[in-house]
Amino acid sequence: MPAASLNKVLDAVRATAISGAVPVVVFDLDSTLFCTGPRNLKILRDFCVAHSADHPGVAAVVEHLVPADMGWNVNEALKARGLHDATLHARLKKFWAERFFTNEYVLHDEPLEGAVAFAAKCRAEGALLYYLTGRHVGGMEQGTAASLVQHGFPLYGGHAILHLKPNFETADRAFKQQALTAIAALGGTVVATFENEPGNANLFLRSFPGAQHFLLLTVHSPDAEAPDAQLIAIPSFRC
Repeated sequence: MPAASLNKVLDAVRATAISGAVPVVVFDLDSTLFCTGPRNLKILRDFCVAHSADHPGVAAVVEHLVPADMGWNVNEALKARGLHDATLHARLKKFWAERFFTNEYVLHDEPLEGAVAFAAKCRAEGALLYYLTGRHVGGMEQGTAASLVQHGFPLYGGHAILHLKPNFETADRAFKQQALTAIAALGGTVVATFENEPGNANLFLRSFPGAQHFLLLTVHSPDAEAPDAQLIAIPSFRC
C-alpha cells in the first residue's frame, strides 16, 4: 500500500509538471522526514552524565534504550521502566527543553526509512519541495539546513524551500495555518503533503482538497485530533 500510494504522488508530480504548472510537495520534518529518537536518546545520555551522582539508577536504564524506545515524551520512557521520582523528572524535563530545540542536538536526527530517496524522486520529477517545520528561526535554522544537506535531502538549487517558525514562541498549529497563505502564493499546484500530526494533516486536507495527504504513523502529540478518514496512513517512505 505505501509503495503504490507514493508512486501515485510521483505520477501526479510528473503530470503536473508536464501540464506546465509547478508541482509542490509539502513535507513536515520532525517525525515525518526525520526520526527524533536519536536526538532524544542523546539528551537522555547527556543527562545521565550530568546528573549521575544525583540519580545513579538512571544510567543503568538508559544504557539499554534505543532510539525506537523514544516516544513523544522522554520522561515516559523512564516511567515505563519504573523510574517515577518527581525530582528526577522535573530536572530531566528542564534539561531536555534546553537542548531539544537547538542547532546542536537536531544534528542527531536520522531520516525515516526511504525519506531521502523519495524526496529526491519528487525533485527529479519536477517538484518544488516545501519543507514546512515547527522548528524555529533563531535557534534551529543552521542545524536544520545542515542536517538536510548532510543526509542528502534536496535543498539548494532553487527547487526547495525551507520554512521555519519565525520564533520559538509561535504555536506550531498557528504557524502552519499561516503558512498556507505562503504556499498558496507560490502559484503552483500542491500535489501531496506529509505530516505526523493528525491535526495538521487534517488542515492540509481541507486547504488543498485536490492533493494527496499522508499521515506518518510515527510519533504525535498525546492530545492529537482524530485523523480524517481520507488521510493516507503510512509508516515510512519505503517503496
